[in-house]
Amino acid sequence: MAEEDTHNTVDGDHKRDASASTNQLAGMKPADQKIKVHFVAVGSAPMLKRSKFKMNADDEFMVAISFLRKLLKLTTDEEGTISPLFIYVNSTFMPAPDERIGDLFDCFAKTGELVLNYSLQEAWG
Repeated sequence: MAEEDTHNTVDGDHKRDASASTNQLAGMKPADQKIKVHFVAVGSAPMLKRSKFKMNADDEFMVAISFLRKLLKLTTDEEGTISPLFIYVNSTFMPAPDERIGDLFDCFAKTGELVLNYSLQEAWG
């Protein structure tokens, strides 16, 4: 009976190791993994003094939106209208606010960074 318990424990450890290896192969990142994000101004959008930042892989894209709004000091006017901000991945598409930054990085990163183009008006349709 003791041998079976030891065997099950070893199998359990192997399963955990295999799971960790599978996650690494699939591109999953640990919760504390940082992603390099490069914000690039498009059109008449104001340029940032510093355009490269590290963000958590598990953060939703909404975090990047809020962060950029804060950096650009985009506010609401007297009527409560929010200043428009359009953010595109690699000049191509606008991700959903609930998309994971780590997933976007895994699929669309170039040269080790996720390029996010931003504009105050729609740039690509």
